Amino acid sequence: MSPRLITGIVAEVRHYNSGKLSIVLENPDIPGIDPLKKIRLRVQKFDILPHPGDKIRIRAGLLLPPQPTMPDDFDYARQLWFQGFGAVGYAISKPEILEKGSGATGLQARKRLVMSEDIRATMAGDAGGLAAALITGIRDGISREVVEDMRNSGLAHLLAISGLHMGLLCGAAFFFCRFLLSRSEYLTLRYPIKKWAAVVAIGAGAVYVFLSGGSTPTVRAFIMAFILFMGILTDRKAISLRLVAIAAMLILLLTPEAVLSVSFQMSFAAVVALVAAYEKIDGRWAKFSGANQRSYKKVLFYIGTMLFTTLVAEIAIAPFALFHFNKLVQYGLIANLLAMPVMASWVMPCIVAYLILAPMGLGELALYPMSYGLEMIMFVANTVSHTPGSYSLIPTIGHWPLVIMVCGGLWFVIWRTRWNRLGLPVIFVGFVAAFFTTQPDILIDNNGRLIGVQNAQEEISLSSFRSGRRTRQRWALRNGQEKAEKWLYNGERKIKETWMSCDNLSCLYRPVHKSTGTLIALVKDELALIEDCQNAQVVISLVPVEIECPSAKLVIDRWDFYHLGGHALWLPEETGGEITVKTVAGSRGDRPWSPLR
Repeated sequence: MSPRLITGIVAEVRHYNSGKLSIVLENPDIPGIDPLKKIRLRVQKFDILPHPGDKIRIRAGLLLPPQPTMPDDFDYARQLWFQGFGAVGYAISKPEILEKGSGATGLQARKRLVMSEDIRATMAGDAGGLAAALITGIRDGISREVVEDMRNSGLAHLLAISGLHMGLLCGAAFFFCRFLLSRSEYLTLRYPIKKWAAVVAIGAGAVYVFLSGGSTPTVRAFIMAFILFMGILTDRKAISLRLVAIAAMLILLLTPEAVLSVSFQMSFAAVVALVAAYEKIDGRWAKFSGANQRSYKKVLFYIGTMLFTTLVAEIAIAPFALFHFNKLVQYGLIANLLAMPVMASWVMPCIVAYLILAPMGLGELALYPMSYGLEMIMFVANTVSHTPGSYSLIPTIGHWPLVIMVCGGLWFVIWRTRWNRLGLPVIFVGFVAAFFTTQPDILIDNNGRLIGVQNAQEEISLSSFRSGRRTRQRWALRNGQEKAEKWLYNGERKIKETWMSCDNLSCLYRPVHKSTGTLIALVKDELALIEDCQNAQVVISLVPVEIECPSAKLVIDRWDFYHLGGHALWLPEETGGEITVKTVAGSRGDRPWSPLR
């Protein structure tokens, strides 16, 4: 869509380290376009940083939310639709602020942005970006290198405000308040200071939710923390699977689409597994945690608890990490054992102190010591992630293996009798089935301009590196590769046991690892159609096919890409077998965010 002048109210601003912005406009006025609820724009340059609540004018081009890069892949358009976005786009002018926001308009978002900018201005570099992410939930100030280090070392959970952060913050507020109140003998003997501290902890959690933006993991964690401290106020036990179930039901009642999000799946998987594990070993664990134990035993108990917690959480989220990210972290236990004590005993108390001191203009007193703790965490992440073998890339697994593993895991943790052991073989079946997921032999992108083929080593090679950077990266990752190589177009070449011959008009591809010897023609110019249609069993054409192809069992042309989007093909293992075809449109269905053309 051609660029046009857009006016709207700023709802959200992301300020990246590169200096670029991402702006969300609410109820934008766009000439010639039906009213949209929200749009997101990428902004390259600006003179004055706009804040939530400001009314701005900007010239920008709009695009439909992107389709998945391949069938059954993550649908970004679905996520945007549930968030209320009607389009995304790019700015070609600097934003012009027409009116500054006033009153309660965008109060929460404005407060978060201002606090994030202040933190990053006080604490330079990635430490400032990480501090802003932990306090406000805005992660735009963290460099891509640090994010990758955190992911590859198993510390990525520290970047998203979730149960860990909420538990540590509320716990720090609870114990600090109770410690101060216990200094008074009068209050200790006459009043329930433990319950007073629980009320303070609930208030600290509510403030944290407000400042961090109220994401699904944060809200879930606050609900659980709230019920836990209500248990203290009512003298009842609160930590149980019932607590987790209540939190899940409340979130799904408010946002049912959250069940498909990575954060919901991974956070609840970890929490359910941890609660169930500690319930099963509660009696045996208690004898090691007594107050009369010697100091070295307390240290060993702490280390053992940390290792056990990390191990249980890593096992619980592993199926979801493989399904969504195709990555298996090898040294997560070591990284968490080194980083978590720093996070729990150093960084989180500093965050509590910052929340107390910031309203008085003394936040720097907490940020300065916090920076040393964050530098230590980033050092651990960098060291572990760059250690050889720190992670492995795994080809994508199917939906059914994941569902089977989840059902087996739930059966195992929910039942209290020996019936729960039946869940273990179910988990094993799902785990084994995951490694039998067959990857597509041929991938074609949504425009038909990028094609990927597999060889005998199940590695994908691509037709072009000129366009589709996001698609190329996604295909390689989903195939368990760091990156994919490119074809050569100058004559015959064997690409790792895959026969390929290309010229300026078309390519002929014969997968030698398939016993059928199927010949596939990848046509770029209509001049090659007549010959290729006489010889190839599969014709994939970037131009419309208007002639008969007597030898072809399957013909896919430009109009198929227009109506159905990207394609994935599985070639038969035996002569006479059927070619399996999946399309992006077929996997999405006719949905509000993906209407069939």
